Amino acid sequence: MSKEYGKQVKDYELLQILGEGSYGCVWKAVDKHSGEVVAIKKFMDLDFDRTSWKDCLNSREVKALRDLDHPNIVKLKQIIVENYALYLVMECMDMTLTELIKKSKVKKSSIMDQVRGITVQLFEALAHMHERGYFHRDLKPDNILVSDNIVKVADFGMAREVSMTGGKLYTDRVTTLWYRAPEVLVKPSLYGPAVDMWAMGAIMAELFSSMPLFRGSNNVDQYDGVDNLPKLVPNADEDAISLIRWLCSWDDRKRPTALEALQHPFFASHYSIPKSIHEIRLSSLEDCSSSRLAWGFSKLWELVKSVACICGMRKKCIN
Repeated sequence: MSKEYGKQVKDYELLQILGEGSYGCVWKAVDKHSGEVVAIKKFMDLDFDRTSWKDCLNSREVKALRDLDHPNIVKLKQIIVENYALYLVMECMDMTLTELIKKSKVKKSSIMDQVRGITVQLFEALAHMHERGYFHRDLKPDNILVSDNIVKVADFGMAREVSMTGGKLYTDRVTTLWYRAPEVLVKPSLYGPAVDMWAMGAIMAELFSSMPLFRGSNNVDQYDGVDNLPKLVPNADEDAISLIRWLCSWDDRKRPTALEALQHPFFASHYSIPKSIHEIRLSSLEDCSSSRLAWGFSKLWELVKSVACICGMRKKCIN
């Protein structure tokens, strides 16, 4: 049984395994016809007595990737169902954010630009994701990919659509413990997009210190750290500390949205951020020089047919 959009597994040469899990594995591969390097995520043991092609298209990760089209969200290129397995062919990136953090040797004088360059892209992705009615639920450095100063959110296996009735019951077995928002543990399985914002606070702190902010081994000691941010994140300035505190607010109702985070002084003094993704800021293009384009954000936003140009220090973002 094979259904796909123009490709079969035999059209790709598998190069190396990039990762493995209970779902299956991810391979780095090359298209034999075009030479394009891709990542192929293979899901094993589909039950075709109960799983139809339509079910595959409506699976959690496939549906999210098909619905979310943004420069900072990994692109789904092909869907293949073959030999009792589902294959997702996606764009291939150089490394995970975890690998970048381990490899980076950033001078204190340039770390602010690096963190801004990474997080502005992540907040842009989350703003799009949340507006489209999804939240990720498993945001962590391992699920963020990096290539050529471009950062993309990946692995939507735990993604959920936001309930249109104001709330929905979800499992509490989500998100790696170190990036798990407290409401996931203390509320009766009722939470929403704010869990992604908590994770962003933890990720942002980790970018400054190269160490996870919350390193608890269980739910009891998980959240030691919020009250000691200046000590734990010494390379961060006051604006960065302020934003991390806001993102890691205990009360999820007090956390910023992704768009609100982009309006914070940490970004405002360096980028021209639209207050809404529906705004068109063409005038900001006039202020951008080729050496200060921030992470290639002078791109068409196909969904809203808008253009946003965010000025920053591209060359200093990831070195």
